[in-house]
Amino acid sequence: MTIWIRVLTARLRGLFGRGWTGHELEDEIELHIQMLTDRFIIKSMAPGDAEAAARRQFGNATLLRERHYEQRTLYIFATLWRDLCFGLRQLQRNRILTFVAITSLGLGIGANTAIFAAAKRVLFDTLPVASPHQLRMLTWVSGQEQPVPPVWGDVGPNDAGGLTGDAFSYPVLEEMRKRTDAVQALIAFKDAPMTVTIDGHPEMINGELISGNALESLGVKSALGRMLTPVDDLAPGSGPVVVISDGYWTQRFGRSPLVLGKAISLNGVPVTIAGVSSGRFSGLEMGSPMQIFVPLTMQPLILPRAQSGSVSLLDNSQSWWVQILVRMRPEIPDGRAQAELDASLRHAALPVLKRTSDLDRFHLQLQPGDRGLDYLRGEYARPSYVLLALAGLVLLLACLNLANLLLARSATRQRELSTRMALGASRGSIIRQMLTESLLLSSFGGAAGLLLGYLGRNVIPRLLMNSSGPELVHVQFDWRVLLFTLAISFATGIIFGLAPAWQSTRIAAHAGLRVSGGATANRHKLWFDKSLVISQIALSAMLLMGAGLFVHTLFNLNRIPLGFESNHVLLFRLRLPGARYTDAQMTTFFKQLEEKLASLPGVRSITANNIGIIGDGHSGSTLHVLGRPHEKDPARVQTNAIGADFFETLGIPILQGRAFNRHDTATSPKVAIVNRTLAQKFFLNENPIGKTFETDPEDVDGPIQIVGIAADTRYADLRSETPPTFYVPYVQKVDGPSRMMVELRTVADPNSVLPEVRGALESLDRDLPMLDVRTMKDQVRSTMADERALTQLAGGFSVLALALASIGIYGMMAYAVNTRTGEIGLRIALGARTSQVLARVLREAFWLTGAGIVLGLIAALWLTRFIRVMLYGLGNTDALTVGGTAVLLVSVSLIAAFAPARRASRIDPIRALRHD
Repeated sequence: MTIWIRVLTARLRGLFGRGWTGHELEDEIELHIQMLTDRFIIKSMAPGDAEAAARRQFGNATLLRERHYEQRTLYIFATLWRDLCFGLRQLQRNRILTFVAITSLGLGIGANTAIFAAAKRVLFDTLPVASPHQLRMLTWVSGQEQPVPPVWGDVGPNDAGGLTGDAFSYPVLEEMRKRTDAVQALIAFKDAPMTVTIDGHPEMINGELISGNALESLGVKSALGRMLTPVDDLAPGSGPVVVISDGYWTQRFGRSPLVLGKAISLNGVPVTIAGVSSGRFSGLEMGSPMQIFVPLTMQPLILPRAQSGSVSLLDNSQSWWVQILVRMRPEIPDGRAQAELDASLRHAALPVLKRTSDLDRFHLQLQPGDRGLDYLRGEYARPSYVLLALAGLVLLLACLNLANLLLARSATRQRELSTRMALGASRGSIIRQMLTESLLLSSFGGAAGLLLGYLGRNVIPRLLMNSSGPELVHVQFDWRVLLFTLAISFATGIIFGLAPAWQSTRIAAHAGLRVSGGATANRHKLWFDKSLVISQIALSAMLLMGAGLFVHTLFNLNRIPLGFESNHVLLFRLRLPGARYTDAQMTTFFKQLEEKLASLPGVRSITANNIGIIGDGHSGSTLHVLGRPHEKDPARVQTNAIGADFFETLGIPILQGRAFNRHDTATSPKVAIVNRTLAQKFFLNENPIGKTFETDPEDVDGPIQIVGIAADTRYADLRSETPPTFYVPYVQKVDGPSRMMVELRTVADPNSVLPEVRGALESLDRDLPMLDVRTMKDQVRSTMADERALTQLAGGFSVLALALASIGIYGMMAYAVNTRTGEIGLRIALGARTSQVLARVLREAFWLTGAGIVLGLIAALWLTRFIRVMLYGLGNTDALTVGGTAVLLVSVSLIAAFAPARRASRIDPIRALRHD
C-alpha cells in the first residue's frame, strides 16, 4: 500500500512539476550523447560528425522523453488537458459551426430540461416529509353496487369491475386506532376551501383539516412557533388554533414573526395562529398547496355539514368523508397491516353498510402513499409523457444535426488527420481527440440548455394550468434536474460524436495528402451522411405530423356548438360558510344578490347555479319516473340547481313548455326542466311535459313535475357528449345553496361592471370573496388548456425541427457539391446545361426528403395510436395533416438545397478539373 502511495505521489509531482523532471532528463540525455561523442572523437572523427553519429546511435530522444513522461506522471490527465486545449482552439477556428451546434443542442437540451422539471413533479416527486416510502393511502374496494353511505370524496370504477373509494367515516377511523397495532400512525385529513378574514380583508384559501398527530408523524418541523398536537384535536372546539404554511407566511405576512398569536377568522370562526410549518410542506394533496392547517375536530365549527340532524361528522357513521394516510412500521409487512386494518374496517362499518349482493367484496386496500392524495398524476401524466416524447425527438434531431456537422467538418480536416496518422498517431488518439471536441460542444450546449430550462421551468405549467384542475406551478429545479441535464449532455457528446470520429479515422494515411483542398469522395462514400439527413427528415415529419394533429384537434374543438351564448357573460363563484349561514339564509342571500345585480347598469340578466355550465365538474343524482316499475339500480343522471333566469341569461332555448319563473318557490310544487337528451332517453315516444319523477331525497324531496324541455349544451367539457340532465330551482333544494356560480349577461365588456358587482356583494357580506372571476369565453378556453399547450409546444418544436432539417439538407448538399466538384465540372465540360445540373442536385435533395417523409409518416401513423385519446374529430389517418406535412417538408428541403444547387450549376469546368 505504501509503495502505491509513493508511486501516486511521484506521478502527481510529475504531472504538476514537468519542468523540474524534464530538466533532469535533458541533463541525462545530454550526458549520454556527450559520452558517445567523446568516444567517436577518440576514434579520430571530426567533432561535428562525432556528435551526429552519437545522436544517431542514441536513438529517438523525443520518443524517450514521451515515454519517460508517461512513466513518471498521470499521463491520461495530461493527454486529456492537451486534447481539451486543442479542441477549444479548433472550436474557436470554426465559430459558425460551433455557434450552430451549441445553439441547436442548447434548444434541444433546454426543452428536455424544462419538460423534465415539470414532468418530475407530476410523475416522480414525493411529499416533502420524513421517509415518504413508509406511507400508504387507505382505500376501500367493493363490487359494482356501492355499499357505503353518502361519500364526501371520490368513488370510481376499478380494474376489477367494482368500485374504489378513499373516504371513511370518523367512527371508523377511531375504531382502527383502537384495534390496530401494526402501523405507527393513522393520519387523518380532509382538504376544503375556506374563507379567511385577516384585518378585515376576506380571501379564499385552501385549508386542510388534519388530525393532531399528523405533523409530528410526518416529521414536519416548525419554522416559527409550534405545530399542532394531539391535545389540539381532543374534542370539537378544544383547539381553536391553526398552523400556516411557509409559503402562505411569506406571501401574506412577509415572514413577519409577529404572525404568532395573531387572531384571524376562518369561515367566520375566530382562531389563533400557533405556528408556521417549515420547508416545502404544503399539505397532503399533490397539486393543491394548502395555506392553513386546522385540527380535524374543528369540523363542526369550520365546515358544518347538516346530515341526520347534526352538523358534526365526528360522531356520524353515515357520512364517509375523511381520508386516511398510514405510516407503516418497517418491521411489519404490508400484508399483515392490511389484514388487521381490514378487520377493523369491517367490524366498524358493517352495521351501516348497505346490504348489497356482493357485500363480501367490500374490504380495505393499501395504496402507495408517498404522494399523498394524488390528483396531479391523473390530470397531467398523459400530457407529460407526450411532451417528453416530443422533446426527445427534438433532442434526437439536434444530435443528428450535430453528427452531420461533425462529419462535414471531419471531411475538411482530412489533410490534417492524414498528416497526423502518417506521423504515427494511432487511430485511438484520433478518435479520442474527435470525441473530446464533440463533448466540448455537448457540454456548452448542455450549459446553454440548463440556462434555458431554468428560465423556462414555469412556462409549461402555466400553459397546462386551468381553473378546475390541480396546480402545476412551483416546479423545483433540484439536483435530479441537474443530473438529468448532465446525463443527456454527456450521452449526446459520446453517442453522436462516436460515428463521425470513427468515420474520420477510416481515411487512408495517404488520401488527404494527395489533394490540395477538400476530399474527393465517390458517391457511395456519402451513404452515412445521407442516412443522417434522411433520419432528420423522418423525425421532422413525425414532429410536424404530431403538431398538425393537435392543431386539427384544437380547431375541431373550437367548432363544437356549445348550445349557449358565451359572449358578454361574466361569471364568478361564491362559497357561503356554513358556520355563518343556515340553509334558509343561503337561499335568501342569493335571491337578494340576484335582485341587486339585476338592477346594476349594464347588466341584462343575472342567474346563479350550483354547477357551472361548462368546465365545472359534475353533480349526479338518481331519476325514477313515477308510474313505472322500480329498478334495482336506479338510473343516474346529471342535475343542476339554477336560478329563475338561467336559460335567458345563458341563451339556452326552451324547446317545449316553459322556463322557471318567480312563482317557482320553496313552498310551490316541485318542478324541473329536462334537456333534450334526457327527454329522448326516458320519454322516447311520450311527451315529457307534465310527467313526474323522483330523485335522491337529500337533493329534492317529493315528486317533481317536468314543465319544460331545454336544448342540449356541453356540460363538463367540450369532448364529452351531452349527458341526460335535469334542472331544478335552487330554492326548492333540500340543502341550502352554499356553493354557487353566478353568471351575468352584460351589455358591453363584462369586466366593465366588476367594480359595481363587488360593491353590491360587499353590501350583503363584506367577508365573502369573489372566486374564479372570469368571462364565459375564458371559461370555455380553460377547458382546452391541455390541447392549446400541446399545440403551442408541438408547433414550436416543429419549427425548430424544420430549421434543423433545413440546416442538415443544406450542409449535406453543400458537402456533396464540394466533394463532386470534379464530376460536375466534367459534366459541364461535356455539354450539360446549367438547368440540368441544377435539377440534378435538387432531384437528389427531393429523393432524400421523400425517403425521410415516407419513413417519418409511417412511424407517426403507428405512434398516433398512443395519443388517440387526446385527439378529437379525426379519423385513423388525417389526410389533411399527412398531405400538409409532406408538402411543407418538400418545400423547405428544396429551398434549403437551392443555394448549393445554384452554386453547382455555376462551377467553372476548367477550375473544377484543375481542382481534382
